[in-house]
This record gives sequence, C-alpha cells and structure tokens, in this order.
Amino acid sequence: MNKKTKALTFSFDDGVLDDERLVGILDKYGLKCTFNLNSALMSNRNTWNYNNKKLVLHMNYTDCINLYEKHEIACHGYTHPDFSKLDYNTTYNDIYIDKKILESLFDCKIKGMAYPFGVYDEKTLKILAELGIVYSRGVHSTYSFELPNKLLELEPTCHYREKEIYRLIDDFINSSSSEPLLFYIWGHSYELVTEDDWQDFENICKKLSNRDDIYYCTNIEAIEWMKTFE
Repeated sequence: MNKKTKALTFSFDDGVLDDERLVGILDKYGLKCTFNLNSALMSNRNTWNYNNKKLVLHMNYTDCINLYEKHEIACHGYTHPDFSKLDYNTTYNDIYIDKKILESLFDCKIKGMAYPFGVYDEKTLKILAELGIVYSRGVHSTYSFELPNKLLELEPTCHYREKEIYRLIDDFINSSSSEPLLFYIWGHSYELVTEDDWQDFENICKKLSNRDDIYYCTNIEAIEWMKTFE
C-alpha cells in the first residue's frame, strides 16, 4: 500500500459524453478518478439542456466499457432518484439494481457510490451498509484535506469549478504536514462548456500532476490508503 501522506482523487457523476474528453485529460496527466453511473440512463437517448448552454447526452454503455478502464466505477442510483423521497423497498431496489448491472457490465466489484443530488437519509445509509457499499459521497464542500471519519457520509474537498480551488491546490502542494491529507475533487464533465473551461480544467490537472509526494488514486484506493493511517 502506498505510504505517501498526500492523496488526490477525483469523482465525476452521470456518465455523459463529455467524459470521453475528460478521461483523455486525466489519463494524460496520470490522474485517477471514480465515475458514478446510472445504469438505467446509459443511452444517448437520455439528454437534457444544461443551463441553456449545451445539450448533454448520456453515454451509451457500449461506448464506455473501455473508456473508464484506468479508473473506478461506482453507483449513482439506477434512475438518479432523490432517495429521501422514496420508501425503503424502492430505494433498496434502485441501489441494488444499479450495483448489479454495473458489476456485470464492467466486470468489477462495486464498493462506492455518489448520492444523486447529494441527498440521503438514515434509511439510505442502512441500505448501503446492507449492500456492502463502503463509501458514498455528497456535494457539500469541506475546503479541508482532513480524512473523513464517516465514509457513508463523505463530503468532498471542493467542486473543480469553485473559485477556491487554486488556493486549495497551492495549500495542498505546499503543505509539509506529517499528517495524512486527502484532496477530493468532484464535478460533472458537462459543466465544461467553452474551450476556456476545458483549458482551465487541464490547468488544474497539470498543476496537480507529476509530483513524487502525492498518491494519485481512485476513491476506493483512497479509502484503502486511509486505513493505513489508523
């Protein structure tokens, strides 16, 4: 297990067509990500308009089997529902089906999830534990590198489009702390609308890459890394 005291991980939701370009950038800089997918929506027919800026298309599952091979696949709800509005059985079914389909499609063991809309409740936490989900991510930025102590209520350091990210990158890179630090960045690739947006994301990746003191890892690898400091 990697014993570096700094770890960096990315998490992107929904499995949309823009992931193709995003993965290309991550792979170019040797960065690792977890992609949270909705197995009921893995078709180009599932589209929506993002802030009247662009038409967003989900990827067809046949186009993404090999795309994510250097990264982790995790659940995001079969139908991307608000779990707090569903009864116990419907919530259980949605997560269970998503997990089983993704495991079959990608020939892997699913251990993680990102909450649709960042919403969950006690019922959802109980179901995740029953289904063997190790961690699940919300959407509320902590602006911190402290290791999370509630893995099913994990919150990210920040979204990649927040103005604080460059300050956080500098703090992370320049820190000489002997304590373990986790930089957890999340988002959606469809939020990259213009070429300037894409260039800004590439600048973030370049600034964080190729450092001997950082462990570049998927979400589940970050969780396993954290355990070495217990």
